[in-house]
Amino acid sequence: MLRRALQCSLILAVVAEPMARAQAPAQARPVTAADSVFARAKQLANGGNGAAGRVLVDSMLTVAAPGTPAYAEALFWRASLAASGADAETDFRRIISEFPLSPRSGDALLQLAQLETDRGDRAAAITHLQRFLLENPASQDRPRIALQLVRLSFDQNEPEIGCVFLSRVLNEIPDTEVELKNQLAYYSPRCASVDTTHVAGAAPEPAPDSGVKHDTRQKTKNDTKHQAKSDTKRDTTTATAAAATGKYTLQVAAYTTRAEADRLVGRLKTRGVEARVVGITKLFRVRIGRFETRAEAAAAQRDLKAKKIDAFVADVGTEEK
Repeated sequence: MLRRALQCSLILAVVAEPMARAQAPAQARPVTAADSVFARAKQLANGGNGAAGRVLVDSMLTVAAPGTPAYAEALFWRASLAASGADAETDFRRIISEFPLSPRSGDALLQLAQLETDRGDRAAAITHLQRFLLENPASQDRPRIALQLVRLSFDQNEPEIGCVFLSRVLNEIPDTEVELKNQLAYYSPRCASVDTTHVAGAAPEPAPDSGVKHDTRQKTKNDTKHQAKSDTKRDTTTATAAAATGKYTLQVAAYTTRAEADRLVGRLKTRGVEARVVGITKLFRVRIGRFETRAEAAAAQRDLKAKKIDAFVADVGTEEK
């Protein structure tokens, strides 16, 4: 009965949308049916009725087409109202893997960083914060996130990444943000003696000898063949990546520019994971391995997750055949 009543509420919200839009001030963005439903779901959860809120969000997921911005938005709200941290993490990881261009991708990265920090995994939190700063150059939250990254990196006794972004972000802070600027400037003397030249993916452009600027797809193919012969100790994920055929693959991210995708390939390589860039126009997808069965791909996905690398199983498209 509760589900039926909530579904009726959703229908009423959809019907009422044109009226709400007509009554809204001309200069304000109209409140859509989805906005109203998510706001109601949040209200229910805050009032102690999280189950009812999640039913509303599930209704929105049902009507949203997979792969669309609306679906990503519904995933974000389902994660935000999840009954457990594990459920929230699953959906946040789906957003950053399947919807890297969604406005919610940055929010999901920050939520994942918080979850990792809460469980004491500072290294994983640093990875998420670093990716946020790399993928959101126009975000107003960059100084605040950079400060968090710097603190975590020093706590982890790995200040290199934090110092790279400290130098980038410090000049972006408005003069009115005196306290934040002072907090970041506090670390500047400590970064003076930190060698950041070897930080993977931190430079604006890949290093000349990194190989990232060349044809990554061909390079990856050659490298994986070489690794399969010369390094029998390489983990299962990388060994499987050397396969030339397969129906399934693992997608890590997608970018609007080839340079961004190449940089991620370079960062993955420093971690012992061979990847490739797929696509000749946007989106440029970063993928790992080829697998004959979905079960094999899922097993490799679990191996990557253990390394704090997010990926999802995807079909190998015609562009790779």
